[in-house]
Amino acid sequence: MKKMFCVFACLAMGWLELGTLAQVPGGAASLVDDKKAKALLDAGDARFEAGELPAAMDLYKAVLDRYPVSRWRFLARLKMGKQFLKEKKFDLALDQFRRVAVEDNKDTDQRGDASLQVGICFFEMGKFEEAFGELRKVIKQYPGTPYSNDAYYYIGQAHFKLGRFGNAIEAFKNVGTSIDPSAQEAEKLDAGKRLFVKIDDKDLSAQASEAGVVVTVETTSGDKESLTCFAVTPGAPILMGSIRTQLGEAKAGDGILQLIGTDKIKVTYTDKQTADAQLNVPRTKEIRVVGNARVKVVDGAFAEAVGAVVLDKPAFLLVQDSDRDISGKSDEIEVIVRTKRVIEENPDSEKTEKPANTVAAALEAAEKAEPVFKVIDEKRVKLVEKPADGAAPGAAVHTGMFIGTISLARQGETPNPAAIVAQVNDILEIEYLDEVNLESKPVTRKTIAKVIEGNLNPLQVANAKINDEELKFKTALKTSEALKNIGNIYKDLGLTKQATDKYKQALVETEQVARSYGALNQRLLEQTYVQMWKIYYAMDDLGRAAQMCLELQRRFPDSPFVDDALLLMGQVSQKQGKFQEAIGVFRRLVALKNSPLAPAAAYAIGECFEELGTTQKNKIYYDEAFLAFKGCFEKFPNSNQAGDALSKMAEYYYSKEDFTRALDLYEEALQQYQDSKFIDVVLYNYGRCLVKMKKLDNAVEKFNQLISTYPNSKMVANAQKIVEAIEKRKAAAGTAN
Repeated sequence: MKKMFCVFACLAMGWLELGTLAQVPGGAASLVDDKKAKALLDAGDARFEAGELPAAMDLYKAVLDRYPVSRWRFLARLKMGKQFLKEKKFDLALDQFRRVAVEDNKDTDQRGDASLQVGICFFEMGKFEEAFGELRKVIKQYPGTPYSNDAYYYIGQAHFKLGRFGNAIEAFKNVGTSIDPSAQEAEKLDAGKRLFVKIDDKDLSAQASEAGVVVTVETTSGDKESLTCFAVTPGAPILMGSIRTQLGEAKAGDGILQLIGTDKIKVTYTDKQTADAQLNVPRTKEIRVVGNARVKVVDGAFAEAVGAVVLDKPAFLLVQDSDRDISGKSDEIEVIVRTKRVIEENPDSEKTEKPANTVAAALEAAEKAEPVFKVIDEKRVKLVEKPADGAAPGAAVHTGMFIGTISLARQGETPNPAAIVAQVNDILEIEYLDEVNLESKPVTRKTIAKVIEGNLNPLQVANAKINDEELKFKTALKTSEALKNIGNIYKDLGLTKQATDKYKQALVETEQVARSYGALNQRLLEQTYVQMWKIYYAMDDLGRAAQMCLELQRRFPDSPFVDDALLLMGQVSQKQGKFQEAIGVFRRLVALKNSPLAPAAAYAIGECFEELGTTQKNKIYYDEAFLAFKGCFEKFPNSNQAGDALSKMAEYYYSKEDFTRALDLYEEALQQYQDSKFIDVVLYNYGRCLVKMKKLDNAVEKFNQLISTYPNSKMVANAQKIVEAIEKRKAAAGTAN
């Protein structure tokens, strides 16, 4: 019998995979364009790290506008989407994430991350049913990744918020269990990360039961701990367990594996019966403690990274490298610090270039060919391991955080011999040789910061200017969004007049932006149309909302919001009772190629036919509804609506008293779409089918499952009545016998 014993080092919430890192795939762009796009992306990252978020977002957007086919466009969209999500601009975030999670993007990691973020967006919006569908797709399409584990977590959180505590527990149990079977075993552990142990042993899994299997973990510095591995799911051949690690003096038996940088870790469990019938054979795996170093220029508290340093003041340096913590004392490392300056194209000409303090200047700088630098000064600086905050005097030091400073002196003046000379706009570069790391060879780690005048509290760049007009329209749109949200709150509270007042104020702000700046900025005009349709829809002015959607489609046929506009137009018609008109709009949306909203439109077609059948009392429409739901399920089997469509199909068969077909569909819904919002209805109708088929014990089982899993469902009261009636009938039958 084949058995496998693996040790994994967990990074954040995922599994460390030590295979060759996949290279970012190329697009149709030229190498020159790709290089320029990457320069823009890096410029955006620098602004982002310096806290200049609007400038960073403009630079990311410039990657899309100037290099629309570059391979770096996907990463730019991913970064923009995450910032939109943080700002709770969910529509904008969803648009970016969906454009990353496409087949054209050959970077699996980016697609998995973006797909997860789509699910998180729906979770944050409170649209849990939509979130379930997206998160289940992540689990199915990206198994063995951190994204799959995170998806289980958010599924559990969503069920918890819905009061489905049993489902939440099942989802939470799966967090951390998604491991890529092709992943290599870890030979190294980054100290401070969680150590995971995986045992693949079918015999051992059968013997483990609820007690699990005890594994011993020892370090060469003297710590010894035990952890317990459990089957990932009942009966599974794979057992897993984990233990927290940290730098520190060994304290055997405290449940934490303390390490130092020179440690080796031995993990042992007892194989009670091997394939060749040997008993109680110890199985051992050894791994080495290492650390991928991180180099930063930080603030004076050695807490936050900064993107600039101030001339005539000290620069604060930090290197985090856990494998250089080799004793209980404050260990030391050495870094190279240098100042560099861009070589002028014509050093004899008068320098007229201004500092790149505006976004436009940053764009221009990034567009240029890669600059050539000359080294102005260079020093070697000792960094000392920093004691833990609040540590007692004389206590052992095991932080792996090495800090130091170096003064920046103005070139041309007589400097302190220990200082490094520079001028404004020079680059301060820190270089560190990471000799031992998770890779197979030493790696040089670098970071840079720009030399500026002024201060860093807050970070201010000399002569920085803000585009007043740009600031005005962005402020106006934010004001409009805020007023609309306040109106929504008043509306939810039933304060109609106050809500209407806020909506009107929001319209005034938005229309002012459209009149003043729309002609000059088409992207801005597009945003105002989207904003106005949302305001009209919130006001229940459905006619004007639909009109704005039509105007958006006419003026911006390639807008990413066209899908949303069509869906909203269909929903407006559906809400007004114009079902045939709504069906026509929804069919247009279904016909759009690769539209992420097509499944919702396909499902809505079925709903419209159902409502036509009810209002016109014509059974033919119910047949049309069945065909629409069937088409939705078959065309979009992995969509959020697939499970609900399947449930509707089963209800149709139930209404026709075709109970066998109904049961088949109910069972498929329970197995494949356990997060569907209609699962309580599925369980209820499943039980009713079984009652009709005289399978009363099985029916009671389904009703009890509904009662325990969905206690807040409106179906529970009827389910309880049916169960009580069945129990009374069984009791009466027993008495008669």
